[in-house]
Amino acid sequence: PTQLPQPTGQALPVRRLSSSAYADLRHCPYRFFALRQLGLQEIDELDGEVSKRDFGTWLHAVLQSFHVDLLKRPAHTQAEREQRMDEAAQAVTQALGLDGSDFLPYAASWPVLRTGYLHWLAEHESEGVAFEQAELSASQPLGRLELVGTIDRIDRLPAPAPGVPGAVMVIDYKTENLQRTSQRINHDTEDTQLAFYAALLHHDTLHAAYVNVGERGKTLPIKQPNIVALRDALLEGIQHDFAQIAAGAPLPALGEGSVCEHCAARGLCRKDFWA
Repeated sequence: PTQLPQPTGQALPVRRLSSSAYADLRHCPYRFFALRQLGLQEIDELDGEVSKRDFGTWLHAVLQSFHVDLLKRPAHTQAEREQRMDEAAQAVTQALGLDGSDFLPYAASWPVLRTGYLHWLAEHESEGVAFEQAELSASQPLGRLELVGTIDRIDRLPAPAPGVPGAVMVIDYKTENLQRTSQRINHDTEDTQLAFYAALLHHDTLHAAYVNVGERGKTLPIKQPNIVALRDALLEGIQHDFAQIAAGAPLPALGEGSVCEHCAARGLCRKDFWA
């Protein structure tokens, strides 16, 4: 039997902080210590397997390609947009080398997913919202830290008055179960991703939403109405947490709940052998 590890990390300061790194600290301080401060990495998945993460990477690239092309060459009919999305999907599939049989289950669901996404997009645009940027790499200083990240998508809301620019909307795509996406909003103080992305932008008026792109043909937006307050609370929390780490606060392995089920640091913290 071993004791629950409680290392300190003041000798390993982190200078660049991403949303996923801060989520590690919130979920389990020891995971943050192991993966972000010591810089350890888990072994890659077996070559040739196409995971859910691969599918998410592929879909993000397809949507980016589709929308950037749509800015250059507008298309308004459903049929033309479907063709454009198919062209983007084919190009990204080839670029990522995902032509193998392992990708077939995802390819089979593509027509339904594509149609569902375009239905949502038409409703979204009917509200006067316009696509502006995709996969935007951004950074923001915060004390000794630099917040960094890549925002899936930024849209512009309708102008409230002539000559006044519309508010910015931060969008993050999700391919997970819809219930899980909804829980991110219901437990908004626990979910930091949208708030973190909002903190990367120089805007006082913000809107934010997760867009759940379902493989069964339903694309649904899950809006976060409290994004500005959550962003401000997040920034305050980050500063507090890193001041504590710099002061030598322990970074214990929490060993609780679903966080431990898929954790790259589980073998290192030796949870299964704690006294």
